[in-house]
Amino acid sequence: MSNAQFFTALCLPLVVILVGFYFQNTGIRDLRSDMNLRFSRFDEKFDNLTSKVVDIDNRLIRVEERLKL
Repeated sequence: MSNAQFFTALCLPLVVILVGFYFQNTGIRDLRSDMNLRFSRFDEKFDNLTSKVVDIDNRLIRVEERLKL
């Protein structure tokens, strides 16, 4: 068995598998960064919503105090 046959039979599939793992891992990293960005945007929107609910609650308390409820 020559060196070329050995490389073709054993090393070439290993190289292809390693390159495939690298590209798959890159896709997973890209997906993870995209999901982190989406979750951070969601957190900002949720915090904004929470502050608005607190503001409405404070306004309602003032209205209730004026109406003596």
